[in-house]
Amino acid sequence: MKRNQNDPNILNDLIKINNDRIEGYELAIDLANEQGDGAREAVFRQFIGQSEKFIAELSPLVEFAGQYATDRTKLSGELFRLWMVIKSKLSGGNMQDLLEHCDRGETAFREVYNKALAEENKLSIGAKNLIQIQLSQQREAHENIKILREI
Repeated sequence: MKRNQNDPNILNDLIKINNDRIEGYELAIDLANEQGDGAREAVFRQFIGQSEKFIAELSPLVEFAGQYATDRTKLSGELFRLWMVIKSKLSGGNMQDLLEHCDRGETAFREVYNKALAEENKLSIGAKNLIQIQLSQQREAHENIKILREI
């Protein structure tokens, strides 16, 4: 692959994990509201907005590489969200459990991004820089989740 070309499959994987993150936080908002704890909604919406921004930045790179940006999620993300619902219903809705799930989702996000960055010669320097910037911004979000778990 030429040094200035990007593998659209790698970029679409990043879009998928962002789609998963959006759906995960939308579910977290619903579950928190069911538990009578809407206080976290603003934080969760901030992370949804962050992933929407990330997708908007990644999509043109996919299209420039000759493919369409995906609107799908990962199967693992779908299964994880199903587990979130089941565990929430079984535990009676514990905010600490919900934040633990959010923490796991953020860890999965980071793993997908790190895997993309490890792909030698499949991403342009510009794409790698964008991915690193997004990963850095996500790390701040992940730290916020960890802080919320400690409160």
